[in-house]
Amino acid sequence: MAFTGDLEHLHIVDIIQLLNTTRKSGTFSVRGSRGESRLIFSNGSLVGASHLNNKVCIGGVLIGMHALAPDDLKKALEIQKKAGKDRKPLIATLIGLGKLGRDDAAKGLKKLIEITLVELIGWTSGTFTLDTDAIVVSPECRYPLSRMEQEVNLDAQMVLMDSLRIFDERERDRQAGKTVPSDEEMFGGMSSPAGMEETRERTPVITADDLGLEALDRLERKIPEILPEHEIFDPAEMHRQKMREIMEGFSAEEQETLVSFLEGARTPRSARGGAGRQDGRTGGLILCSDDELMKHSVMTVCKADDLLVFATDGEEDLYHLLDQCLRMKVLPVVVFDNPETSERILSREKIVSLRQQMRERHPGVSIIQLASLPDYSFMLRSFHDGVRAVFPKPSKAAGRTTFVQDTIRFLESFKSYVRDFFREQQGIAAMNGQAGTLREKIASLRDLREPSAVSLALLQYVSETFERSVSFIVRPSELAGEKSLGVYAGKEQGPLPAAGLKIPLTRPSVFREAMEKGRLFYGETDDEVLREHLFGQIGAPLRRTIILLPMKSRGKTVMVIYGDFGKSDVSPAQKDSLAILADQAGLVAENAFYRRILNKPAVK
Repeated sequence: MAFTGDLEHLHIVDIIQLLNTTRKSGTFSVRGSRGESRLIFSNGSLVGASHLNNKVCIGGVLIGMHALAPDDLKKALEIQKKAGKDRKPLIATLIGLGKLGRDDAAKGLKKLIEITLVELIGWTSGTFTLDTDAIVVSPECRYPLSRMEQEVNLDAQMVLMDSLRIFDERERDRQAGKTVPSDEEMFGGMSSPAGMEETRERTPVITADDLGLEALDRLERKIPEILPEHEIFDPAEMHRQKMREIMEGFSAEEQETLVSFLEGARTPRSARGGAGRQDGRTGGLILCSDDELMKHSVMTVCKADDLLVFATDGEEDLYHLLDQCLRMKVLPVVVFDNPETSERILSREKIVSLRQQMRERHPGVSIIQLASLPDYSFMLRSFHDGVRAVFPKPSKAAGRTTFVQDTIRFLESFKSYVRDFFREQQGIAAMNGQAGTLREKIASLRDLREPSAVSLALLQYVSETFERSVSFIVRPSELAGEKSLGVYAGKEQGPLPAAGLKIPLTRPSVFREAMEKGRLFYGETDDEVLREHLFGQIGAPLRRTIILLPMKSRGKTVMVIYGDFGKSDVSPAQKDSLAILADQAGLVAENAFYRRILNKPAVK
């Protein structure tokens, strides 16, 4: 069976996690204007990939990682060629030859999948197809999917987390103006390994089929340009199949009730404002559980445009996910499931130990604990250990007839708490960031020595929020334009003269009021003087929301900074911070004035 969908409605990160939690097998293909990539799943694990660029394949990746010698690649390719229909994929061939260890094979495959995912994460348009039919390779190479999984398989969540980190790092480098090498530059230059040339004629260039997992790059089932026989990808149906597996003993009606809730609680793709993964994700929820229903339902309902959700039942994976969140500057919260088992990560003793370790290693990471309602001693111990919140978990044994409704109520409350928690934490982080930025700007102002430099700095601070800004010098009867940013050219062109702009102070206006009172004005206005003497010269903005920031020195206003949003819509402005900077700028300008007087030579 094949299912197709649109990336505009469901982001690739969410699809991969859904395939992982529902333990799907098949070929997941993504097609867009730049080409097509494939990921191969087996029981929710990743066993292979086909990069967007056909020159980037597993052989080149292994050589680029120094895990494979070019001569060994050549030998493996020759063996494949002689094997005909019985040949194995390249990784299996290399392992069989003893030229590649399983650890290196896993690292190479992981790198290939990572760089494939990094290319796809930023896609906001395109189509995807999941072919769940059994995959066999082309007539030249019949190698079943189950054997691929036995060779090398990777946890989809771990690979996805690493890919998101790499994506973020590359985006930060690009924004900083750094050169980011392409995947082809790093791993695609192995088309002619040493020794591949013959004396008289050159061996044909090694193709994507040769360097790649041949079972993946040469699939017998090709995806057509038009997919009329494919069904629409329906997450609800995948939830339905999952519920049949993990809610055995519950009626079809009870299962459907929970499926309807999960599908209704999922954040619609159209409401996420774009890719859903870009720079906006600032929170990460890591659920430690071996309860399949809890993992699947929590991951489904807690997804949001600024939240990554992962589940694990292993200590090593827990710390890997946690470390990756911190490296990505993503605020993590760890959720421990109810200690119902006597082994693995969820025994009572193990949870207590992990919480203590986390408090020592990462004291800033918040912990949420799930617990059985009668287990008061464990709940109290959790609070004693610094857990932020304890949630009572629904129990099948205690309330079989109400379990589904109890689970829905639990998920609703849990989602609401998590959403409010991250909003609170993001607000605190934003305030801390603003305070730190404000301190830096005040320190920069204090280092200035000339009044002209002070006024320019204040103009630049205003321009960080407003598309157009102008500094005006206060004269007896007018405001005279000094410098402008974003008025006559883009802000990237730097400050330009604004001597042609003059605002009269002989008539009542918003300018005169701001100048006389020395108070910041921010808001929408239809002031006549503004329209006639400023908009008449530079044009009216899209919205008539403006800022007038007066700077006072020696008890009187000496400058007014004007700003508006130009052709952009209104965005939040840090008025209080700008007012503080204007006060500080006035003090610096006043000190410069007195310093000049003190340094003036005495008249004899």
